[in-house]
Amino acid sequence: MTDSKPDLISRIKRKLRQNPFLSYFIGCPYPAPRWNRCVRKTLRHLGPDARILDLGAGARRRAPNVINLDIGITPEVDIVADGHFLPFSDATFDVVISEAVLEHVRSPNLVVSEIYRVLKPGGDICIAVPFLQGYHASPHDYQRWTVSGIVQLCAAFSELESGPCAGPTTSLHWIFREYIGLICSFGSLMLAKAISFIVGWLTFPILLLDVLLSLHKDAHILASAVYFVGRKS
Repeated sequence: MTDSKPDLISRIKRKLRQNPFLSYFIGCPYPAPRWNRCVRKTLRHLGPDARILDLGAGARRRAPNVINLDIGITPEVDIVADGHFLPFSDATFDVVISEAVLEHVRSPNLVVSEIYRVLKPGGDICIAVPFLQGYHASPHDYQRWTVSGIVQLCAAFSELESGPCAGPTTSLHWIFREYIGLICSFGSLMLAKAISFIVGWLTFPILLLDVLLSLHKDAHILASAVYFVGRKS
């Protein structure tokens, strides 16, 4: 396969992401209830006057007082910038949220250090990253983390909580749909993605199993994604 195919898919994804309805055609919207509750709790605790940055927000706005930053333009993006070089003064924000972003950056350590810099003392970081997921360039995809790995990456922060945020069934479902797409693709990446999309939606109800599995004390060993919440001392 040529290098232009992943670039083409990335361009299609960016176009779809610009529309809040068409963005669902990028892939299956995997549930992460534990992570979502954690973010909602943090926003609710801080109230409407807090300064909040959503780093890599895409087409989503979590609350009216959230500043959305991304590398691409969507209707909900306030600032277009690179997470390696955040265009803010030191100690600007009460919270920085980053969901499914760090796997796409060349230097996660630099991005985390930038988050630390722009957080106020006592400010919180909320990060969710993939563990067992297929390759998904947007436009690039570089790494994965275990729970202990993301805790280590965020070692400059005092840990408040961490754990799996998308469960083992999500891992199985993601790999299964991509696997079926790959073996039925006849060498076409575009066809593989289309088949994966169809198979994913047809088998989506199986993800209800994660409601129970996410309660398992060892769910993190097969989690599709993990999260970390910490505080700047």
